[in-house]
Amino acid sequence: MRVGLLGGTFDPPHIAHLVVAEWARVALELDEVRFLVAGDPWMKDSASDATHRVAMTELAVADHEAFRVDDRETRREGPTYTAETLEELHGEEPGASWFFLLGADAVEKLPAWHRAADAVALATFVAVGRSGYPPVLDHELLADVAHLDVPHLAVSSTGLRQAFREDGPVRYLVPASVERYIREHGLYRS
Repeated sequence: MRVGLLGGTFDPPHIAHLVVAEWARVALELDEVRFLVAGDPWMKDSASDATHRVAMTELAVADHEAFRVDDRETRREGPTYTAETLEELHGEEPGASWFFLLGADAVEKLPAWHRAADAVALATFVAVGRSGYPPVLDHELLADVAHLDVPHLAVSSTGLRQAFREDGPVRYLVPASVERYIREHGLYRS
């Protein structure tokens, strides 16, 4: 089993997340891609409660047979670390091959991650970026990081939260089910 892991706060999940997951699924011949919803990421703040982020991510991936949501990190107390999650997954599914997908900007910060060397030993890390803009991989820890070019979509969760706050255009940037959920629950309002 070849499994891609796309980690993030997914606050909210948007079209660029889905495009990255699908391109990785095809290019890396993955059996499935799991959207790993961060609980309390130690390097990032989240605006919404984990319950909402998991629900929105489940809605976003519901129509794809190879996409799943993994909410294990949202159920953990305290900060969440990739190395611990990968250790858990190896224990649960020892025969699987793991591919950890992350943006080129995040790859450059990888050497600063908690137990980064352990994480890199437990999965193939894949730097997702756009063609012509390879990530900077000048640290020995990054020597084995693979690179995957995907279409560049200038969509960010930060920008979407602001658009929802200001009643800006969001149609087609998030799945319709996610947009409905956000409006029904009054997320991202001041």
